[in-house]
Amino acid sequence: MSEGDVYSRFAANLERTERMSRSGLTAYRDGLLARMVCFARAHSPFYRDRLEPLFRAAEAPDLQAWHEVPILRRSDLERDLDLINPAEPPRDMGEVTTRRTSGTTGTDGMTFRICALVRIADACMMQRLYRWWGYDDAAPMASIRHYTMNDRGFPNGKVETQWSYPGRPAPHYSLDLRTPTANIIEWLVRHRPRYLLTFPSVLHELASHPDAPRITELALKGVVAISEVTSEDVCDLVRKTFGCGAAQIYGCSEMGAIALQSPDDDALLVCEENVLLELLDDNDHPIELGGTGRVILTSLHSFATPFIRYEIGDYATSAEGACPSGRAFVRLRRIEGRRRNALVSARGERIWQSTIPAASVLRHVAAKQFQIRQPDPETIELVYVPAGAKPPDQAGLRACFEILLERPIKLVLTAMDPIPRTHGGKHERIVSGVAVQ
Repeated sequence: MSEGDVYSRFAANLERTERMSRSGLTAYRDGLLARMVCFARAHSPFYRDRLEPLFRAAEAPDLQAWHEVPILRRSDLERDLDLINPAEPPRDMGEVTTRRTSGTTGTDGMTFRICALVRIADACMMQRLYRWWGYDDAAPMASIRHYTMNDRGFPNGKVETQWSYPGRPAPHYSLDLRTPTANIIEWLVRHRPRYLLTFPSVLHELASHPDAPRITELALKGVVAISEVTSEDVCDLVRKTFGCGAAQIYGCSEMGAIALQSPDDDALLVCEENVLLELLDDNDHPIELGGTGRVILTSLHSFATPFIRYEIGDYATSAEGACPSGRAFVRLRRIEGRRRNALVSARGERIWQSTIPAASVLRHVAAKQFQIRQPDPETIELVYVPAGAKPPDQAGLRACFEILLERPIKLVLTAMDPIPRTHGGKHERIVSGVAVQ
């Protein structure tokens, strides 16, 4: 069977499973989960004892005891990766390669193994997103993202012959996001893509640039937002400037696609044929529907480096109600970010980016871009790229944050151009030293 046939069969199966009832989808997911834990228990020394609660009564796993399996943390991976990795993954999982996390916090990232099925599942989940949003896979796509290989620099970037798997041949233009915004616009105008995939912060920079009308003339049919928290103000700006919607995808290096935005509403639908997602409170209990919790993930295909109940570091808010399309997937209202991406109030409550519209800050300071920092409980530093000569309204801005934090604060304003991105190329709107303590 050719590689193209494998992609086509996997994607066809996704079209089948997304029409399943909730009970059918749960049974399908649990079948994949059972295979994963049986394999990890038998072939990974690290998991042999950790998974024992599932096998007290029989050789078949009792998934009712799932909450007894310990949470896997980043420190476990860094310390015990050799014990976690099985000697040999199942042959039907395909070729094993290595991958590295982005190292967002300034580290060099973490190296782990993936099998071909992880890569295939991730690509087919992306194809599902394109299908849901009505993308034409024979039209050109442009991708602007953080690339570790130095082969996508301006002025040429890189050109490939396909961007949807499975899909038809079509130009795929890619460029490193560290390219100056004016040059990115020139590159886009030169290649004239129909679709654009990039970080929300890059979309904001493009839409806010004086040359943005040149992109508007391209009449983009769709934008895909990846890697960063996608705010409502960025989505609104994309609609007003480019005349199309922004389809969000939530994923990670370790296991690929996690959730895809439904075109029927603003909710993200969990890729339940790829991952088991749990949202837990700080005491490891499941959150109530509509609440915000820590994202705990189990990859259903990562047999080369099993990730079982892995705390990735993100927080997400669940969505109530059913998807208008009738798809039975678990729904997320939004991704909130990492623990450090929340301010902390006087009562110890987390204040996420979603509760601080950009307009509430920009009415007090003229800025092209900003970042809110909380180095200690009583201090807020606003780092911003000035837009014009109008002086900031410090009193108004201070009052805004004092209402949010429910305490008096010291306000520090720092003009900076540009605001540094993380090691992985991301822009974080909130960086809190208090939230991580």
